[in-house]
Amino acid sequence: MKQLLALALGFSIVACKSDGDLGKDAGDVASDTEVLRGASAAANQVIRSVGDCDALKAGLDDARQSLNEAAGRVQTATGRATLDALHKRLEDAAQSCP
Repeated sequence: MKQLLALALGFSIVACKSDGDLGKDAGDVASDTEVLRGASAAANQVIRSVGDCDALKAGLDDARQSLNEAAGRVQTATGRATLDALHKRLEDAAQSCP
């Protein structure tokens, strides 16, 4: 939910600063929303499992792969910032289980 709000805020900022191609900007935001939906779900599932190292470790590689794949597909600065935040939270969770 926070990621979607961040993307909406990003869209608002882009709309205010747009040089006239609002349709492309809207398409980029919509694309990022879809890309981040799957990556966010995978990462958040692992992040929520902090305290259960077996579950965390089981999903960690898939979550990292989802984030890495998404990194090549996001198109907006807001999407990249959201992805960076998810990656940091995932790595922080991974550090809790040596």
